Formats: sequence, C-alpha cells, structure tokens
Amino acid sequence: MISDRGFARASAAAVSLLVAVSACEIEKAGIPPTASMVSLHGVLSASASSQVVLLERTRNGTVRMFAPPFDLADPIVTDEGVAESGALVTLTTPDGQTLTAVEDSRVRDDRKGEGIYRFSLPGSALIADGNYQLSVQTVKGETLAAETSVPEGVAVAVAEQATFDRSRDTVFFEWPKSPGARSYFVRIETPFGPRSFFTDSTRVRLPGGLRNVDLTVLPHIFIPGFPQAVTVSAVDSNYYDWFRTHNDALSGSGLVNRVRGGIGVFGSLVRLRYVEYEVVAPQTEAIAGTFNFVGTGLEAGTTPYLALHLYVESPSSRSDQGDALSGRFERRVTFTPPNEPIDGLLGTVKQGKVELSFLRNWSSTDTVEVFRGELRGDTLVGSYRGFGGIAHFVKQR
Repeated sequence: MISDRGFARASAAAVSLLVAVSACEIEKAGIPPTASMVSLHGVLSASASSQVVLLERTRNGTVRMFAPPFDLADPIVTDEGVAESGALVTLTTPDGQTLTAVEDSRVRDDRKGEGIYRFSLPGSALIADGNYQLSVQTVKGETLAAETSVPEGVAVAVAEQATFDRSRDTVFFEWPKSPGARSYFVRIETPFGPRSFFTDSTRVRLPGGLRNVDLTVLPHIFIPGFPQAVTVSAVDSNYYDWFRTHNDALSGSGLVNRVRGGIGVFGSLVRLRYVEYEVVAPQTEAIAGTFNFVGTGLEAGTTPYLALHLYVESPSSRSDQGDALSGRFERRVTFTPPNEPIDGLLGTVKQGKVELSFLRNWSSTDTVEVFRGELRGDTLVGSYRGFGGIAHFVKQR
C-alpha cells in the first residue's frame, strides 16, 4: 500500500515525465508559400541568328517538379523550371520599330520550347550603341520592362582553329577595345563546365596548367583530346552586374536587378574573339595513343565504337588511385542519336585496369556508355556496360 507521501512523489514524477515528453514534441506549423515572381533572361547577341528571351516563374513549392533528361530545345521544363507561357513579348528598336516575339512551343510540332520567346532579329542587324526596350505582359496581367544598349565592336561569328599543347603552350589572347562596353567576359569551355571571368583589360594569358577554381576539385581547364572554345565578349552594364553578383545563403539577395516588375537580366554582348583549340599533350605512356578496333568481319560491322584516342590527363599522386585519362572516341555513324561521329571520353587506369566513360556532347555530366577492360601489351581488351560481347582495341604505332 502506497502512503500519501509516496503517492504525492509518484504523482509529481508522472507529471514531470509528461512535461518532459511533451517538451520533446516539435510544434508543427504550416509555412505559407512565398510569392512567385516572373524571371526574365535575355541577352541580345551580335553574333546570333535570332534573339531569345526566356521567361519562367520563381519556384515557391506550389508546383511539383518533374524533369526528364535535359533537352536544349526545352531548357526550362527539362531543368525543373516553371515556364511562363502565353506572354506577349515585344522589343522596340532604336529606330522605332516594334517587334513581337514568337514562343517556340507555338511553332514546333513537338511543342517543345515553352517559355522561350524568339525575335526574328539577326545579330548583324543590331545597332551599336542603340537603346533596345523590352516589354513583357503575362496572361495574368503582370508587366515587366527593361532596356539595354548594345556595345560597339565587330562581331565574330566563325571560330578560328588552333592546336594547343597543354604541356608547353600558353594562350596569349588579345582583342580590340569596345567603346561603351562595361567589361569584357572571357569564357573557356571545358568538359566539367565553363570557366569564365570578367576583365577590364584587352588581353589575357592562359597557361596550359591553369586549373578551374570555380569547381571544388580544381580540375585542369585544358583537357587533352578535347576541342575547347575560348571566347571574349564586350558586355553592357546589365550583363556585367547580373553575372558578377549572386544570392548569398545567409544574407539573402545580393543580385543587381534592373528588370522592372520582375527579376532577371536583359543585357547585350558582342563577341570579339572566338578561337577553338584542339588540345593535345605528349602520349608517352603505354595506355596513351590511338587504339583501333579489331575483330572478325561480323564484329567489325556491328561494333558501335571504332577507335579510342587516349591521353594520361593527370598522373595520380596517391597509390590507391588510378591515373586520370582523357581523349576522344570514334563511333559508327547511325541515324539515331547520339550520332556524332567523334565525342569525348574520360576515365582512369590503375595497374593496367582501365575504365572509360564515353560522353555525349563532350560533357562530363552525360555518359552514354562505360567501357571496362585491361591493357595487355598493345591490346586493350574489355566490355561495355550496355553493348554485349568482348571488344579488342590495338594500339597503333
């Protein structure tokens, strides 16, 4: 039998336990969605065949996102964006003409291109130092406005071709001064994404050993076996301010926005230099060089890949890791995508064991096939992840 004092102590303990359990529960509260804004992205380019404006809504959690594989013809929808369709988008030129954009999805049979508005205005027709006024009216009645002034300069449409040996060469890039330009935008295409920066100078020096500080793993910028374009463009203040600023995770918005009624950028640029470098390096290692497919007549007629051109991109600094490989492969031409005859590859080799990723559009983010094999003398023997059978590639002397 419990005494009154014992009962009181037990009751107090029970209350304390109940309070403790209750304190552990997290209060549940519904968070209302933020207001969705219209986001605009448009850059008038003096080297483009037409001028394009992208319209989408900022995400606020009210739309469930589904993104199929990225499609350049449908960049907003396939990049988990909320396309703003059906808007009226007009452009007033310096000479007083008013042009109306056509949404890509309205004229394509496959209906791709929602939120992509295109003006039939070639870059060669843009007026240097002229003011262009953009106006947008959405189906909900929202109005956006912005303007830009095109920098002066002769636009370059076709790339110069050059070979660049990463082991010994340095790119010395110069371009003519553009009156009225706010800055110059230098961009180097790489398989890991572009390396870009602004400069006030009219020249830049790019050594072969340059690394991409925009990425945490600091890969080389110039990758042997890859074609890599280097461009320099004169840009206006809108372009410069938008792309040099960003939203900070702690302090909030830090973007310089000059779009009235929404958020985004409407700028302009003139491409002053455009060079495509064929990047090479010495191929002295056993795994480096050109390997051609060999096999029976039936195998030769059905193999999807005809040749491999390999470089040791970076020797490993650790014994438990393989050397990095880069290069390109030749595929049999087909009538179904991907049907480009030559594309890039990346991989590794460790103690003769080789793994190669065959890329789509020279991009490390899109692998179409994987080859795993072994180097036996001058022969690379292995199999594909998707295509059956054993493949043999023999190194050419």
